[in-house]
This record gives sequence, C-alpha cells and structure tokens, in this order.
Amino acid sequence: MVTLTHQTSRTSRCNPTRGVDGTTVKDTVSSYGKSLTLAGGAAVTDEEIVLDGVDDAATAAGPVVDGSGSFTVTTGVSLDGTKLLTKGIGYLGQVAGQRTADGSAWGLWFELTGRKTVMDEETMEEITVPEGKWHFGRLESDGTFSSVTSEETASVDSAVRLTGVHDSVGGTISLYIGYSQNGDAKAYTAQIGSGEFAVGKAYASGGWKHFLPARISDVRLWAGAMASPEQVETAVGD
Repeated sequence: MVTLTHQTSRTSRCNPTRGVDGTTVKDTVSSYGKSLTLAGGAAVTDEEIVLDGVDDAATAAGPVVDGSGSFTVTTGVSLDGTKLLTKGIGYLGQVAGQRTADGSAWGLWFELTGRKTVMDEETMEEITVPEGKWHFGRLESDGTFSSVTSEETASVDSAVRLTGVHDSVGGTISLYIGYSQNGDAKAYTAQIGSGEFAVGKAYASGGWKHFLPARISDVRLWAGAMASPEQVETAVGD
C-alpha cells in the first residue's frame, strides 16, 4: 500500500488501491489533501511507487511540515541494485524530502560508496553488488551533507524502513533503520522548506536531480519528534 500520510491529530493518506487517478495518488482519508503527483513515467505497481532513477518521481504541494519545528518522517524503500550499478561512486539519490527555494531543506538519502563482489547463493557465481549508506538531513549547496549517516551498509533489493527524527528542542536529528537508532543523534540547524515535497528526486543547483532507482511503499510524516525506538515501533509499526 502506497501512502503519503501527514499525522498530527488527523491522518492524510494516499492509497493507490482506491485513490489512483491517472498520475495522481489521491488522499482518500482526510482533509489534508496531500496527494502525490507521479512524473517521468513513475507508476504504481503491486501497491508501490516504482522509480527508474532517471526521471521518475512523485511530488506533493509543500511544505508538508514545519521544518523549524520537531517532526518525524518515515518511509519504506527497496533500492534497485541493478540500476545502482550504472551510477558512479559518490552518486546521491533522495528517497523523500522537502526542498527550499534553491536546494534541500531536509531529506532521507542514499549515497553510493562502492561496489563489491559476492557469491550469489542461488547460482553460486560471483556477482557485483552496490554498497552505500543512508543519510537523514540536508544536502548542502557544496555537495556535502549535514546529516546523520548510517553505521551499517544500506540493504539493496530488499525492503528497508527508514525513519528520520528532527528534535527542535534539543537541536538534533536522528536516523532509525527498522526500529533501531543507527548512529548517534547529531546537532542540526534547521532550514525552512518551501515548494514541493519530493519522492525519488531532489532540488539542487537550480533544477531537479538526484533521481533514485527504487520502489517506495509509503511515506508518513508527524509533527513532533519521536523519542525512542519503542515509540518509533509503536507509531510506525508496519
């Protein structure tokens, strides 16, 4: 089930089994009206948004949360390993995030850091697979991150639950993989978002870039910072 959910006291949900109309994945539950608009050939298949990493994406009118306040964002993502092998080392793709007028306010990101040779358990032949890291935070205009970086290597070709938390009171951001915090919280200076909220791409240097080859099952946002792995598991619970 694909959802774009903005949760405070109410819920906004885009459900393709009931709410796909051409290129629009509509909010069919609440009055928030945060529908996703598919672009570049992105499509809903098996209740997931499928992105090719070239020009596919989905956007919603934004900003979707107050980036200067506390918020939590979560998404289910499965990276396309074959398509990632066509990218250069250092490639960056945004899973989901909010733009500013000229760049990134915040987002969940994948960074390709290398390739390795492993044994395919089915064919018992050596194959090459991509390696990378997850980030939650902001891609700066010089190409560096203000982010929390995952300690573990990002899983490819399998579903992963990513959750980012911005705590405006403590001035920190945190990253959860599954329901476990990955890495320490990091000091963070928020930027106010404007324009579109984007899934599968990011705005940088005056245009849309950082397209991600992946399948996205859902994106959910909350006003407020979740405080523990237990709260993430209770609230997010797949």
